[in-house]
Amino acid sequence: MIAYGVMTLICGVIAWSYSIDNNEVHLNNEILIPFSFIALGVLIKYGDQSYDSNCFSRRISNLLSVPCGLWMGGLIIFDPDTATIFIGMLLALLIASKYDNVAFKLGFGIAFIASVITIFNDPGNVSFIGIIVVFAAAFADEWVSDRADAMNKSGFLWTLMKERPVLKLAVLALCAMSILSSYLYFFAFLGFDLGYSFVAKYAEWRGCEPAKA
Repeated sequence: MIAYGVMTLICGVIAWSYSIDNNEVHLNNEILIPFSFIALGVLIKYGDQSYDSNCFSRRISNLLSVPCGLWMGGLIIFDPDTATIFIGMLLALLIASKYDNVAFKLGFGIAFIASVITIFNDPGNVSFIGIIVVFAAAFADEWVSDRADAMNKSGFLWTLMKERPVLKLAVLALCAMSILSSYLYFFAFLGFDLGYSFVAKYAEWRGCEPAKA
């Protein structure tokens, strides 16, 4: 758990340092994007765990879902690279039927509406190739993660499958091909994923039990 927390902070610092050193993005993005990705990763997993286990409050998750949806939606509308990543992820989660609780339906529903507004209002604001790549990678990771759940929960292969490596490599490739404008987004996405994993490890450390159906 501590390792995930430390790595999350490191990814945030790297994202800030890289973007400032290379002067690739505006100052507001240098500050806002890494913080937003990390915070959303933490909050999304908090909501997930509140329904999947007895660890966190469902009431708080429901209350946070609307501001989180607005937060993600705002990023999608105003930042093209963030839009490319999150729209691809939202579509993959929709196809994979992951909107399975009230908090997710509220938050992701708002973000999905923002995605539709962005695409129809300014289709040149996003990379459709990038969205397709992220969608395919995120959907593949969902499939891989589900297969890992059926395995013995130990070993290198299981750990790798649960860490959702396909999407990380896809975002890195999009940065390398300049479909995403800066490697800032790769480090920010790592922060998102590690923040998500940190909450999962925290719930595991607390010994949270699966919620009753």
